[in-house]
Amino acid sequence: MKTIAAISSPIGAGGIGIVRVSGDGALGIADTVFHFGGKSGAQNRWQPLMMNYGTFSAQDFKDNGYAVYFPAAKAYTGEDTVEFYLHGGVRIMQGALGALLKAGASLAEHGEFTKRAFLAGRLSLADAEGVINMINADSAAGLRAAYRLMTGGVAKAVNKISDSLEDLIAGLEATLDYPEETEDEVLPSLKESMQSSLNEIDQLLLTASEGRIAKHGLNVVLAGDVNAGKSSLMNAMLGDERAIVADIAGTTRDTVEGSMEYNGVRINLVDTAGLRESGDVIEAQGVERAKRAIANADIVLHVIDKSARVRGDLDFGEKLVFTVYNKCDIGGFAIPRMAYTFGISAKTGEGVDTLVGAIAAMYKENGLTGGEVLTEERHISALYEAKRAVENAIANADSPVDCLLIDLREAYDALGSITGKTATESIIDSIFSKFCVGK
Repeated sequence: MKTIAAISSPIGAGGIGIVRVSGDGALGIADTVFHFGGKSGAQNRWQPLMMNYGTFSAQDFKDNGYAVYFPAAKAYTGEDTVEFYLHGGVRIMQGALGALLKAGASLAEHGEFTKRAFLAGRLSLADAEGVINMINADSAAGLRAAYRLMTGGVAKAVNKISDSLEDLIAGLEATLDYPEETEDEVLPSLKESMQSSLNEIDQLLLTASEGRIAKHGLNVVLAGDVNAGKSSLMNAMLGDERAIVADIAGTTRDTVEGSMEYNGVRINLVDTAGLRESGDVIEAQGVERAKRAIANADIVLHVIDKSARVRGDLDFGEKLVFTVYNKCDIGGFAIPRMAYTFGISAKTGEGVDTLVGAIAAMYKENGLTGGEVLTEERHISALYEAKRAVENAIANADSPVDCLLIDLREAYDALGSITGKTATESIIDSIFSKFCVGK
């Protein structure tokens, strides 16, 4: 493949900037732009996996810095790679990249370095998705989940199921070719083997909810009567004047959103309009939006004005509800002793930290400590596809072997699309198009 180059550090001024070149011609290109110790060097001067000090020469400037040569066997991409660590100025980075392109490299596409690592067998397709999740994670829980994905946890779990199906498929194919020798060996345990694979698929799918929270956070909606102090509570939780607060009932007409991180868990807050019947067209629309937000919530904070004690009977269906008595600085902090019930003062901040801690504690990270979690919709969809195919095979276990093979191969292909074994070119291109240039 062509030798590629790109800037791998963020755009902007900084202490250090990184430019990377990878491919069969990487070392030759590096020799034309980098001179050891400020003097002309030769290829045999490169010390693999070591910081080599020298001068980088671009078209209209020079810069002193370091370069590291990664031989193909040790490189991220699986091919010769050289990285240059120069001063992190925008003009320096642009000029350094220009020098590499002039020397024969081609500009890398989005995610092309990681794509080459995948094509070289350095990592699975799922691992590659973990890389982009690491870059984009905005909470500690999200980082931990991304790290597990990036380091092969999900791929290992999926490969275990795929390997079992592959053995089953091979056994069934053998019964077609050598029925007398293999039927008694394969068919008696067929249904049990398929059920075992189905159970493992189901176990992985059970982690999807945890994975969504790890990646995107807990969706928490503040709901209740008008003037209960929902907007004040949201501001107190965020530590910022995010929502408009006033004594006028119905101030909040639309949903207002904000996010925070507590104990490593991202919490997405949605402030909503007071739930009441209204003849005001705009306020009525706000109430409808509040109801939609509640439908998508992981937790509903039912905020009640303790000094007024109104509308304590709102029905939120089967949602997990935290009953929050606000304005306890006026009405006193004595509250009913019930689960998920809190007394707070949004004005003084008393009790707010306890409430936020209880929200964050709802994410247990069971998946991250006890096994793998699914964070990608693509993986979840593929697993459901595999699940349906295996269920069909179990339901038709007495059908001819060639019919069973159709379902089992479908399941195998679905699982392979997660790791990359059977992924189509369009899926691969779509995944790497989400990467930045230089990664």
